Amino acid sequence: MASSTPTLREFQPYTDEEKAIYDKLEAEITPAEFHKISETLIFQCIRGWETEKERYIVTRDSIKKIIAFRENARSTELLSEPSEDVDFFLEHWGSEIYGQDEHGHYLWLERVTTIKATELLGRFDDDHMKDTRSVLMEALEVKKGNAINPEVNTPHKHIYIMDLSGLQLGHFSGGVKRVVKNVIVEMGNLYPESVHKMFFVNAPFVFRAIWGIITPWLHPVTKEKTYILGDPLKEFQKCGIPLSAIPKVLGGECDPVTLTSLIQDWRVNGAPVRPAAAESSS
Repeated sequence: MASSTPTLREFQPYTDEEKAIYDKLEAEITPAEFHKISETLIFQCIRGWETEKERYIVTRDSIKKIIAFRENARSTELLSEPSEDVDFFLEHWGSEIYGQDEHGHYLWLERVTTIKATELLGRFDDDHMKDTRSVLMEALEVKKGNAINPEVNTPHKHIYIMDLSGLQLGHFSGGVKRVVKNVIVEMGNLYPESVHKMFFVNAPFVFRAIWGIITPWLHPVTKEKTYILGDPLKEFQKCGIPLSAIPKVLGGECDPVTLTSLIQDWRVNGAPVRPAAAESSS
């Protein structure tokens, strides 16, 4: 359940500086192109790249890249259209959504034992894999139902959890590195400022070596919100995640909603449209 007194910066509307960036981006990219992505994603881009030295340039170029990528991948359209590739990906990479923390952030759980990297690499090249993964990312964004508003935003971030139970060093072959980099790390550049916290849980000793490989791929801001946990239950509760929201497989009380079930439902009933701003940001 969302907190009645949101204090996180995520909930705060555009600053005057950010409004000026918005207006400049809209004028330069052109309104027709600019608004091919949701107001939420525009907000995430503007705020997500604020630590960059050339903030405006990085934000502008990122938005252009995201627009081109989404048009090519058809991320939104494939939420409600049959796709053998999306079905194959879902079958070989399990993704589950659980409850919400005290601020309204959904928990997104993936498990190393459900990632069938060999099968995925046999079907997809790197670009095709990212295209297909983006459909799952878009499903999560639609599930969050976030909106950017003039006074208080609704939550637009989530908590990502990777369960490392059963991980062995042999799992992290060259092929698996490609899968992790394409599917987890590079997706962050296409959905910036979307993660509230990232947890690697049930981490065996061998993960220390693997973490040394993953760390250079992560943006410094992402590193600051990443935690490696042995037994996660107590730490989750310290972070404002109630037992009722924590996956049963991790000692909590919550059953999952799979992305597979969401997409199958939307193919029948149509996918919800991500909300636009309540009014113009300017």
